[in-house]
Amino acid sequence: MSSSNLAEAQVTGNEGTGASGAQADIRWPTDSASYKLEESIGVGATATVYTAICIPRNERVAIKCINLEKCQTSVDELSHEIQAMSQCNHPNVVSYHTSFVAAEELWVIMRLLNCGSMLDILKRKVKAIGKEQAMFGVLDEVTIATVLREVLKGLEYFHSNGQIHRDIKAGNILLADDGTIQIADFGVSGWLASSGGDLSRQKVRHTFVGTPCWMAPEVMEQVQGYDFKADIWSLGILAIELATGTAPYHKYPPMKVLMLTLQNDPPTLEANSERKDQYKAYGKSFRTFIRDCLQKDPTKRPTASELLKYSFFKKSKDRKYLVHTLIENLASVPVISHHSTKKVASGKLRKDQYGNWEFEYDSPEESDSEEDEEREEKRKEDNVDKEKEGKTATTTGGSGEGDESGTNNSETLNLVLRVRNQQRELNDIKFDYTKSADTVEGIAHELVTAELIDCHDLVIVAANLQKLIDLAEAKSDKRSITFALNSGVAPNEVPDERTLTGFAQISLLD
Repeated sequence: MSSSNLAEAQVTGNEGTGASGAQADIRWPTDSASYKLEESIGVGATATVYTAICIPRNERVAIKCINLEKCQTSVDELSHEIQAMSQCNHPNVVSYHTSFVAAEELWVIMRLLNCGSMLDILKRKVKAIGKEQAMFGVLDEVTIATVLREVLKGLEYFHSNGQIHRDIKAGNILLADDGTIQIADFGVSGWLASSGGDLSRQKVRHTFVGTPCWMAPEVMEQVQGYDFKADIWSLGILAIELATGTAPYHKYPPMKVLMLTLQNDPPTLEANSERKDQYKAYGKSFRTFIRDCLQKDPTKRPTASELLKYSFFKKSKDRKYLVHTLIENLASVPVISHHSTKKVASGKLRKDQYGNWEFEYDSPEESDSEEDEEREEKRKEDNVDKEKEGKTATTTGGSGEGDESGTNNSETLNLVLRVRNQQRELNDIKFDYTKSADTVEGIAHELVTAELIDCHDLVIVAANLQKLIDLAEAKSDKRSITFALNSGVAPNEVPDERTLTGFAQISLLD
């Protein structure tokens, strides 16, 4: 990525935001020497967020440092993120000050909300009241209503300007020492309409972004696209998170989360329960709010403006209430750093004795050497069984044929996925599908594991595989489906459906 190109695209502005007196006359400096970095408060794959001092203004700020060498995001997308931040001006949206390129990094200077995120608050609260009591609810309804009302005001502003956030979760909801709640992290935000916010020109999006536990079903499916209602689903998950301390399905690896979200009924408070009546303290109006946010059909979800009128928010208080309950009462409890020790959920995909795909969740903190040995032995046995089944996907030239002795009661479909590999060569990946033994998610996961398709294409491949299988079961004459890939194209390529550049084709074999 070219730093010089980004420097030309960057946006500077919001002079004097949040400042008063002499500070308002000092522009936000655009050189790294004017800032003294302090501690890291957030770490990602390509960016780190620090607290810092702006030396000329003698003011503390948050700085998001994005490594341009490691970052796969295009100049246009980064420029868009900055533009989105610079154009937002709302009490419930984090204030953006300025941005500039420093060596190999893009520095984005923002207001520092020194009480941390709602995720920090949840962890403090659990530590303060103890895990046993936290099992019956972490935050009370009044606190949750007060927080969610402020988040909704921010979302109402986003949506009225034709923008969606796409990653609403506790970790992106920040708290200031005066009780102000603000939405942060514009890294995956997107414009639905023109910059003028003409919602009559609204478009749906098809990019696969967000965090799986909070992601709306239509974002996962990548079939018909999605709009701002995806944020409403995430808000419903956030509501459960604030009450129970965690999002539904938080223990599972990402692919399992996708499967559970798409296949199961919408989650409720009880999705995280381990005991009967565990969350009985939460009332009907709160549950109604969650239920309406988590409608699988996005058209049935209320808008942010409609949700603000719900009876649940009659319980909400002012910012002083949050200062008392979330800041003063928890002041003596240290923030538990979830950034430096963050563990990535992982799991193994395997077939059980009946040939069905199932996930085995790996929990490093709970496993010991004996369990590791047992798991390794089980993995070896599964691999032997798998070789006997002859179900492994093969590239061009492979037979793709397996032993169908265990599938007498179900028809086996022979399929081929034509897609370009990392060397941009067309490959035919042959495999078979038996309804009683396979799932489209399992096959797609195998293709990713074998590095035959990009991980970003997992969901879209699974969705189109299911579509073709449904057509076959309906005795349709259609034998193939061509679809765009989420992984996109190489920098020197132009998407072309005919040559399958940026596209893939899945077909039934005779």
